[in-house]
Amino acid sequence: MGKKSDKFAFVNFGDICSKCNENCCKRFYAVLLPEEEEDFKDSSFEVKTACGPIKAVGSRDGYPCPYLDKSGFCSIYPKRPLDCRLWPVMVYYDFTTGERVVYLDLDCPAASAGKIPHEVIDSIISKLKEEGFDEEWLKKYTLAPWPNHLVELLRIKNER
Repeated sequence: MGKKSDKFAFVNFGDICSKCNENCCKRFYAVLLPEEEEDFKDSSFEVKTACGPIKAVGSRDGYPCPYLDKSGFCSIYPKRPLDCRLWPVMVYYDFTTGERVVYLDLDCPAASAGKIPHEVIDSIISKLKEEGFDEEWLKKYTLAPWPNHLVELLRIKNER
C-alpha cells in the first residue's frame, strides 16, 4: 500500500525552490499525516485546532525547520512529509459542503509569480483526485493556523 507521501514522489520543486530567497522552511510548519508521526516523533510538535491537536514539523518560535541544512536545502528531501511535498498546493476541507478543496498558496513566491509549471500542478491535482484523506484529519489540517493567501484551484466532491 505504501505511504501517501510516496504516491507523490514525482513532485520535485527542487529547481524552483533552489532559486528562492524566502525559504518556506524558515517561515512555516508542515502538518503531519498520522502515518508520518512516528517518522518525525523526535522533531514534531503539537498544533492546537478547534477539532483537536495535530502534529507538525518545521519552523517554530522563530527557528527554521530542523531539517533545513546550512546551505538552505532540505536534508530529508526524498523523505519529506506530504505537506512539504505538495506545498504550495494544499487540500482543505470545506465545512459547509464537505468537499475537499485544492488551493495554491500565494505565500510561495514561485506560485505568486506563476513560476510553477501548470503540468506539475495538474499532475498533483490528478493524484489528489484519486487519494482519499481521513476527514477528521483533514478538518484539523484545515483549521491549523496558516496565513491563507490561497487561490482555489478545484473542488472535489465528497464520494459518500
